[in-house]
Amino acid sequence: MKNIFLLIFSLFTINVFSQTVLLHEDVRKLDFQMPSGGPNYKHFHQLYLNYMFIIPMNDAMEVETNDGKSGTFTVGWRYKRKLSEWYSIGTGLSYANSQYSIKQDEGKEIPNDILHKKEKLKYNNINLELYMRFNFGKRGNIIGKFIDLGAYGGYSVIVKHFYEDEADKNNPPYVGKIKVNEQDLNYVNHWNYGLVLRMGVNRWVLTGTYRLSDLLDADYKATVGAYYFPRLAVGIEMGLHK
Repeated sequence: MKNIFLLIFSLFTINVFSQTVLLHEDVRKLDFQMPSGGPNYKHFHQLYLNYMFIIPMNDAMEVETNDGKSGTFTVGWRYKRKLSEWYSIGTGLSYANSQYSIKQDEGKEIPNDILHKKEKLKYNNINLELYMRFNFGKRGNIIGKFIDLGAYGGYSVIVKHFYEDEADKNNPPYVGKIKVNEQDLNYVNHWNYGLVLRMGVNRWVLTGTYRLSDLLDADYKATVGAYYFPRLAVGIEMGLHK
């Protein structure tokens, strides 16, 4: 009889304590909601690196640049707001360094007709962009396949005209090479804007921009002619997200 009583008491105690633990569990602390942040969730932030080559179109009034030596390096931040499974909108902020390597041929006019060993026009831009994203295919919490259509606008905080020449170091000024960086140029535009197209899979993106604005000032162009620097740039981007 004593053993039966102990058995009943033990079962009753186990049952009471187990119910007590369940009744005191704070289920509000459990995560039953989908996260709001991530590559395929409502909000997504990312950093990225980008390099694009300037693509000449060989128009008569286009300033001739050296292929492979003219390009834009960009580091930036981008935000995406998911509105549906296939459609998102977003914005971004970036720093872009664009360099236009000018060919040194007879007949050169921009920025002047003086020939150098090397010559570049360098733009240091802060850009803001707005874009739409169209996603394709099924995916989990990854970016997946997408196409971006957008536009950008920016300001050139620093513009430099760089040139390099050989010199005879045995004669004044006794140097073998002369490098010059000119700033505060009165023949350039500081505001710029254009269109953006991106096609990507996860962190890897083919990207292109087409600049609608002119790099050269209107008054300067009225003097030397309707010259313009190449507008198209194409390259690759790498997302720095997990």
